[in-house]
Amino acid sequence: MEGFTLILLYLAVPSLLFSVLKQLVSWRKKSAAPEPKFPGPKQFPIVGRVHDLPRFSLWLKFKEWADIHGPIYQTRALNQNFIIVSDEKIAEELLVKRGHIYSGRPQIRSLIRHKEGPAYVALMDRHDIWTRQRKWVHAAMAEAYRHHFYGHIEKETARYLGLVLLDPARFICYTREYCGRIMSRLAWDDATQGAKNGDSADTTLHCMSVSGPITNTMTPIWHLPFPVNPWKQFEVKRESEQRAWWLSNYRLARERMLRGDLPPDTWAYRYFEQLRREGNETLEQAEDQEVFASCMIGFLNLVGVVTISGPLKFYLMAMALHPEWQRRVQAEVDRVCGDRMPTLKDFADLPTVRACLKETVRWRSGVPLGVPHQAERDDEYRGVKIKKNTIILACEWTINRVPSKYPDGDNFRPERWLEPGWPTYQEPLTRYPNFRDGQAMHTFGWGRRTCLGQNVVDDETFVFGAAVAWAFDLAPRTCPATGKPVPIDTQATNSHVILEPKPFQLSIKPRSEKRAADVLDGYKAVLGELRL
Repeated sequence: MEGFTLILLYLAVPSLLFSVLKQLVSWRKKSAAPEPKFPGPKQFPIVGRVHDLPRFSLWLKFKEWADIHGPIYQTRALNQNFIIVSDEKIAEELLVKRGHIYSGRPQIRSLIRHKEGPAYVALMDRHDIWTRQRKWVHAAMAEAYRHHFYGHIEKETARYLGLVLLDPARFICYTREYCGRIMSRLAWDDATQGAKNGDSADTTLHCMSVSGPITNTMTPIWHLPFPVNPWKQFEVKRESEQRAWWLSNYRLARERMLRGDLPPDTWAYRYFEQLRREGNETLEQAEDQEVFASCMIGFLNLVGVVTISGPLKFYLMAMALHPEWQRRVQAEVDRVCGDRMPTLKDFADLPTVRACLKETVRWRSGVPLGVPHQAERDDEYRGVKIKKNTIILACEWTINRVPSKYPDGDNFRPERWLEPGWPTYQEPLTRYPNFRDGQAMHTFGWGRRTCLGQNVVDDETFVFGAAVAWAFDLAPRTCPATGKPVPIDTQATNSHVILEPKPFQLSIKPRSEKRAADVLDGYKAVLGELRL
C-alpha cells in the first residue's frame, strides 16, 4: 500500500516537478560530510513522508514516531521541513527562550490572507497589525476577567441547564451554543448570535486544519485556476461572508453606542470609548479602520468558542465514563453549594471540580498537535542547523503522556492534581489546579504566541463543570433494543486544529425532582435578562 501511494504521488501531481528541481539542486550543493541532523523517520525523495501522514488524528502518528526517535525529531512533507517536539524543556528552550526566532506562523494554504491580517490575530505574522491587536485584546480580556465577565457566565449556565433538562438529546449543540452566546454577549451584546458564532468557528477551523481541505496537505492543488478550483472558491466565499458578518456587527454596535444603549461591559463599547478619548466623538472611520476593529473583536469572539466547546464536551464524556469521579464531584458540590447552583465564588472550595476539568484537558487535549510555530530566520540547536521557515510543533498529545511528568498518561486520573506524590500536584488546593497558572500551562501555547484566553477558559469551564455536576447524573445511553450501554469512542473527533469530539450519546437525568425544580427556577429567573 505504501508503494502504491508513493507511485500516485510521483505520477499524479505534475506540480511536484518544482519540488523535484529544488531537491536536485540541494543534492548538488551537499558537501561530502553530511551535516548533523535530528533523528526521524526515513525520508523518501521529493515527497518526504507526506504519503503516510494521516489527515485525521495526526497526533497519534507523531506520538508513534516520538516513541521511536525521541523527544525531538525531524520529518518532511514535500518541501516543508518539520521539527516535532515532545518534551516541555526542549519546547521552552526553542519557543520561549528563543521566542524572537520561533514565533512566526506558517502559511495555512486554504485560509486566505491570514498571515498579513487583520482577520486572525493568532495566525498572523508578527508585524504592526499583530502587535496592535494583541495588545488591545490582552487589555480587554484582563478587564473583563477583573469583573469575572460581568456575571454572563452564570446566567448562560443557568439557561444551558434549563435547556438540557427540557431536551437532553440536544446537549451537543447546546454546549457549543452556550460558548458562542457568552462570547457574542461580551463582544456585541447579542447572545442570539451564539449558534451562528459556533458554526462560523467550526467552519473556520475546518479550513485551517490538516483534516480540512486537501489543499492544506497537497498544497500545489491550491494554485489551480479559480474557475476549476472548488477549494479556493469555497474559501473566498466563506472568508468574505465572515468579514461581512463581523463588520455588520461592528456597525450595529456603533449605532447603539451613538444612541447610548450599548452596554459598557462589551468589548465593542470599550473600543468605541477609546476612539472618543482620542477625540473621535462621531466614531466615524475609514473602511480599513472599521475592518481592523471588526476583525479584531470578531476573532476574539470566535476563538472563545472553539477553545472551550471541545473541552466542555469531553468533560461531559469523562464524567459519564468515570462515575466514581462524578460522584466525588457531586459530593463536593453538594457540601459547598447545597440547593443553589455553583458560581465563581465557590472556586476555592471545589478543587475536585477543577481537577477533573484540568485532567480532561490533559487526557483529551483540545489542541493535540499544538499550534505550529515557524522559524523566522536560520538557527542552530544542539549542533543541528534549523533553516528559516521550518515548522516547529510542540505536540501536546505526546507531551501530556511523558511518563515522568504524567504517569499512566493514557488514563483519566484527576488525583494527579489533588494528591501529594504526583509530579503535577501543587498547593494550596484553594488555588490549584487551574487554567491560569501553575503546572501544564503549555496547553495554551508557548512564549510570545501564548493564548490570551486562559482567564475566560478558567471561569467558564469551572462554572459549567460544577453546575452540570450539581444538576445532573450523566451516564452512557442505554440501547433500548439490547439493554447495553451505547459505546463512546473517546478518540473520535473532528480532527481540527482545535478539537471537538464527534457527536456521542449520553443519558442525562436530573439528580432528583427537587434538583429539577431548582434548575427550572434558575432557568426562569434569567429568561428576562437574556436575549434568546
